[in-house]
Amino acid sequence: MPCIQRACSEAVVIRLWTTFLLLFSLLAVACRGRGHCENSSCTCYRGDVCDFECDAPPCHIECKGDNPDCVGACANGDCSCGPGSHCDLSCQSEPCHVDCKDSTCIAQCGNGDCTCQRGSDCQFECTAGPCHVTCEGDHKRCNGQCENGTCSCGVDSSCSFDCLDANCDFECAQGSSCIATCKGGTPGKQGCSFSKCAESTAQVCPDGQTIVCNAECPTD
Repeated sequence: MPCIQRACSEAVVIRLWTTFLLLFSLLAVACRGRGHCENSSCTCYRGDVCDFECDAPPCHIECKGDNPDCVGACANGDCSCGPGSHCDLSCQSEPCHVDCKDSTCIAQCGNGDCTCQRGSDCQFECTAGPCHVTCEGDHKRCNGQCENGTCSCGVDSSCSFDCLDANCDFECAQGSSCIATCKGGTPGKQGCSFSKCAESTAQVCPDGQTIVCNAECPTD
């Protein structure tokens, strides 16, 4: 009889310990998905396809590179899209900082910085200001929403910026074409103007809503 009781007691202890480890693992990993997550960080290793969810902030996501599809929810953290990757990174809770490295990147930023490194193709959305957009250069496309911040377009690029609060500054480097709009603002005035327009002077378009630097005004 004592042996049976001892066996039962050991079984109970094993079940309790297993339950504890399961609960601990769930609490330790804030983001989950196809990939590797540990200590609130999710890593999509080179060449993998990943889809991460964030259970509770903070959640940091790193798509290492050559990822055909790397999807994830960033939250109170830093997210990056590695070389040769296609990424779709949302912002679940601010701040969210995004860095796209020689990649094709659709991402949301919030209370942070959106960076499109040289040669990348980027499209940024701002969920909550301030949002700063930096397009480093050599972009066929680098579009972004700014709020209470600076939108800059590096050399030899095509950029389109949208200011959400009429409190933005635009920069357009040599060899680039840039278009900008300001919600509720006045193009060409403070909070909706190009502080830098290389090789030219920024022009306000006939629609009264758009300002361009080395670019044609929209026709519709």
